[in-house]
Amino acid sequence: MNFAESRPFFPLVTAHFFIFMIAGMPLPVLPLYLYNTLDYGTAVVGFAIGLHFIATVLFRGVAGRLADTWGARRTALTGIMLATLSGLPYLLVASPFIPDDIKLPVILFGRICLGIAHSMVGTGILTWGLSLLGPPHAGRVISWLGISIYGGIAIGAPLSLALWDQWGILALGLASCLLPLPALLCALSRPETPRIPKEKAAKAGRTILRILPLGICLASLGVGSAAISAFIVLYFLSENWEYAGLALTCFGGAFILARLIFGELPDKARGRWPVLLFSALEALGLALIALAPSATVAFIGIALTGFGYSLIFPCLGVELVRTVPAEARGVAVGWFTAFQDISFGLTGPLTGLLIPVFGYPSVFYTASICAMLGFALIILFIGQSAREARSW
Repeated sequence: MNFAESRPFFPLVTAHFFIFMIAGMPLPVLPLYLYNTLDYGTAVVGFAIGLHFIATVLFRGVAGRLADTWGARRTALTGIMLATLSGLPYLLVASPFIPDDIKLPVILFGRICLGIAHSMVGTGILTWGLSLLGPPHAGRVISWLGISIYGGIAIGAPLSLALWDQWGILALGLASCLLPLPALLCALSRPETPRIPKEKAAKAGRTILRILPLGICLASLGVGSAAISAFIVLYFLSENWEYAGLALTCFGGAFILARLIFGELPDKARGRWPVLLFSALEALGLALIALAPSATVAFIGIALTGFGYSLIFPCLGVELVRTVPAEARGVAVGWFTAFQDISFGLTGPLTGLLIPVFGYPSVFYTASICAMLGFALIILFIGQSAREARSW
């Protein structure tokens, strides 16, 4: 597929990018506001940040069903407008008329709204893109949306810090309320997808069982990315290595580079060799991080992990699309993505328990073992899709 053929999808990629800028903006600013300004402890800060993730996971299945029966376009547009609502609490708490003791509940309400919005936008646009370009180009759709996620967060986080220094929490509220507008304009330019009759969509109740093997593979291979996000900077600092701040940049750069170079591979390749290759690269990279005698070796491991992990979701996503029928696609996408969300949410707290006893390398040893487990599960599960699809 050339650029002209895929051009109808790029307004949706742009809309996705703006919404994930909103996701990235509170990450550095909200902890500062809650901890320094409102004087809450780290447990409250962690809960406030994680509440967005919890809401996203819990709403994935609903968002998938809405994308099938309500329409992917309508679902995504509703999510974009709900993202605007997530910025209003920051405007309220910036007001001198709001007592400090109710500012936290107001902010938590906004985090819930943002989590639901991202569930609807992410699931809606992914289902929408699959409808526009067709299942044969599922890998390209997933690859570009992944780039927009990492790009949006990478730009949104430093931008919010710059705005925070000038205008405080008010700037976060204004930006969160305004960024959905260009996203809405981009998304409105694309037509609606065919809707699935509710009586036909009811067949999708078996979707979770059908995608469970692929979901487990995705969750196992997502541990490495979550471990790097949570602990790589602290690992560098504990080893007295320089350039800790570039560790996440290295991971994100390798991730985007792999998708730009090999973004079409999941669509063109047949069989399980691509996902086996990239999962092996991820496992090797994580092992290098755990064994690293120096920052240079750790950076090589980080780059290998980002490069390998980059193609995991597209490869498994293509297999998913080949497995499920069209009337269950939205539900399947919603629940499949939820496995990644769950992996990201559980990795930090669970692997964090290892650090006081075994040190930071144990986190990356564990992540490498999980990646090898994912490798083994792919050998067991991938390749059954065609047989399973015929049984629907």
